[in-house]
Amino acid sequence: MSLKFYKLGIALLCMVMFCACSSKNKDIVPDKKPEELYIEAYKALASERYNDARINLEAIDNRYPFGPYAHQVQLDLIYTYYKDRENELALAEIDKFIRLNPSDEHLDYVLYMRGLTNLQKATDRFLDFIHVDTYDRDTAFYEVAYKDFKKIYETFPHSLYAADAYARMVSIRSTLARHELDIIKFYHKKQAYISAARHCHKLLLKFHDCDEVKDALKILIDSYKHLNLHEAAANTQKLYDLNFN
Repeated sequence: MSLKFYKLGIALLCMVMFCACSSKNKDIVPDKKPEELYIEAYKALASERYNDARINLEAIDNRYPFGPYAHQVQLDLIYTYYKDRENELALAEIDKFIRLNPSDEHLDYVLYMRGLTNLQKATDRFLDFIHVDTYDRDTAFYEVAYKDFKKIYETFPHSLYAADAYARMVSIRSTLARHELDIIKFYHKKQAYISAARHCHKLLLKFHDCDEVKDALKILIDSYKHLNLHEAAANTQKLYDLNFN
């Protein structure tokens, strides 16, 4: 009998907690017209209170999914999630928007925001704050962001975001090249000359127009010499002299 009452007590406690949470959420976002909620969200965005903006925008999105503000709310949510560093929510909202609006006039902006979000995922808030270079970290999100910006630049060449997308592509390439050079130096220091040479080839092939080529060629020449590939070393030295002497 006591066990039965125990289970009943747990059930009642859960119901009380649920009602309390529901009441709390209702207090956070009171029942208002969508235009009133959007004004609150707009004010919050203007003053960079992104969490407040998010609460009101999500309320509109949930309560009035087909209302007159639905389209703009989706765009604002993407920006709000990004600014609040809720990257997964931002990407989910972006993918949903593209799926539902494949020919939308703001598609270039949405793709641009996807690039920015993936780029943000590749970084660290604390390291950014203290200005620490992150080229030696995992580059997966840098590569995804590069593809996003490239798609904007190639698909929407006259977009307002095309020039900035291209500038970010250049910056990302530089970061990826430095990452590859860091790997090369690691293998070279460990006297793993085959691996060092292989990554040198990768850098020269993918990032032939980056500043890191000079150091990569030096290490490639030295690696060839240690591997007794003297002809390859001599040919690479000629290439180095032609470009850097």
